[in-house]
Amino acid sequence: MGEGSRGCRYCCEGGFKPHLRGTTYLIVNERLGALKVGITGVGTDRLRSFQRLGWEVAHLEHFEMGSDAMSVERAILDWWRIELVLPAYLSPDDLPIGGATETAELQMMPVWLAIERIKEVANRVRELVSTAA
Repeated sequence: MGEGSRGCRYCCEGGFKPHLRGTTYLIVNERLGALKVGITGVGTDRLRSFQRLGWEVAHLEHFEMGSDAMSVERAILDWWRIELVLPAYLSPDDLPIGGATETAELQMMPVWLAIERIKEVANRVRELVSTAA
């Protein structure tokens, strides 16, 4: 494996595991004027780590497969970056525990609108999963 590589996402010891239950989250930090979309595995302390830094949970969507949570996160990031042309708002220095590329400026992306879109995308993903089963 190359430097910075963590190995296979299905068998590596750490990191998000798309074959296990997962959650798409939206968190907000008023002090930084930012919101962040992300994914986490069930039972991890990822959200608590952000909460210790002043972030508040605005919305959660839970999935039986983490890959579905990943699909929702990707759709939201594509919406922010491609459709709305919103850049990442924070830098890695602003967010030392990672995830700066998944942030947006609160003045440009209202929380209610982000929550509405996450719910819509999550429902579409769930419908696709149920029709594929």
